[in-house]
Amino acid sequence: MVVVTAKLRAAENCEDEVAEALSSMVNWVTENEADTLTYTLNQSAADPRDFLVFERYTSRAALDSHIGSDRMKQLNGELGGKVEGPPSVEFYGEVAAKL
Repeated sequence: MVVVTAKLRAAENCEDEVAEALSSMVNWVTENEADTLTYTLNQSAADPRDFLVFERYTSRAALDSHIGSDRMKQLNGELGGKVEGPPSVEFYGEVAAKL
């Protein structure tokens, strides 16, 4: 099991557009990536400009497929100029879970 967290910060006054683009990606992943087990979008309660995407994949190959997808490239284009810098991404191996 491969777990990924991606943190993004929306540019000022762009949080609604970022939320919409990321929500659309969640919908696409749900419909198109069977090996993506979890893909959740979270928005900070303390600062609505901060987002966290929590992802779980069956394998590294599934993650690589997600990263290399045309839809991910499209998302990166949609977010251009609407986020402050690249996302902060971390990779984990799942130890235990209750889902």
